Amino acid sequence: MRTRKVQTAITIVVVGLAIGLFVTVSVLGDAIRRGVVQASDPFGVLVVGAKGSGQQLVLSTILLQGPPVGNIPFHIYEELQADERVALAVPLAMGDNVGGARVIGTNEDFFRLTGLEGETPPFVVASGRAFTADFEAVLGATAARQLGLTIGDAFFTSHGVERVFETDEHAIPFTVVGILEPTSSPYDGAVFTTIPSIWAVHEEEGTHEEADEEAAENSAAEEDHHTAESGQVTAILVKPVNFAVTNSIWQGFYTGTEAQAAFPGQELGGLFDQLRQGERVLTAVGYLAAVMAALTVLLAIYSATIAREQTIAIMRSLGASRVSVLRMVIFEALLISLLGALCGRVVGYATAWLIASNITAQAAVPVQIQYLFAIEPFLWLLPLVLAVAAGLYPALMAYRVDVVEKLFPG
Repeated sequence: MRTRKVQTAITIVVVGLAIGLFVTVSVLGDAIRRGVVQASDPFGVLVVGAKGSGQQLVLSTILLQGPPVGNIPFHIYEELQADERVALAVPLAMGDNVGGARVIGTNEDFFRLTGLEGETPPFVVASGRAFTADFEAVLGATAARQLGLTIGDAFFTSHGVERVFETDEHAIPFTVVGILEPTSSPYDGAVFTTIPSIWAVHEEEGTHEEADEEAAENSAAEEDHHTAESGQVTAILVKPVNFAVTNSIWQGFYTGTEAQAAFPGQELGGLFDQLRQGERVLTAVGYLAAVMAALTVLLAIYSATIAREQTIAIMRSLGASRVSVLRMVIFEALLISLLGALCGRVVGYATAWLIASNITAQAAVPVQIQYLFAIEPFLWLLPLVLAVAAGLYPALMAYRVDVVEKLFPG
């Protein structure tokens, strides 16, 4: 094998790529699912928002991905707050940003949000205090770091959930009064203030028709999604008193016309289904790569067997049995495949880690790679099967080498 370094190396790489693809797809899919579940845990059982796509409502509200679906009247929040079936209702008003960080209007109940198991609230002020007056702001840990703001600093907000124009700012300044502890959720990159503050900056600026027209030319997706008038919010996080009343709350919005209610778990489950479809496609590609890897091993061992027929004949003449020769060829195929499997693990986990780091940075979803024990039996069995399947024919060739013909040709 040492005399065929290049061919052997190529074979190991091909096997490694096949195994690496399986590792990347499996590990990354698992990490994304865990990350999304972790990021969505504190946000209640129901999300109430404008009629439209339930999945987009959940994505824009919980994961802060994409523009909001629209706005709903503030009285819906007031009705939910007074509803005896509701343990906690938290209004959210979105539509502005500061330096690309989303500005979210809410109230003091936001800091009382807990996960489904009712553990300690995740949104805890690490330094400073929570807002107690309009135009005071609390920054997520990531937003504070990226914006370079600290307690006492002032800033101006801009139109849209993403930064479009550096100069398209509201005239009223906000003051930083607190910074939250990291939560490993997209809300680490957000800025929080009171809902009346969101309303006030838009009322002070008027209708902003000219700004809206200019923004529409550059980002049609953000058009009409900012909270442009008092008495509206973007979404409401709802935590029922118990699961028994959850469906009745949802049904009330389903039959109504002003808003919709969506189950984050159900909508994210649909997202996971889409993710699994992508995984299945990539897994099919992985199987195709595995077949190509097996063919590569076959060609490598086949050419090696032909090149070493005379050597095999000499071994046989010195007393080596046919079974010993067969074992030697199979062992070589196994060694190449197992080396490829080890390389594939390294490549697969490294690739998954790089992609996960990029997702975490771009989407602020905590995608953390973990060693996936569940796929280990498959990852060891696959190269063994490839090796035996690919090495069997060359091994039989070596087994049938005619000693007399090879040592005494003619």
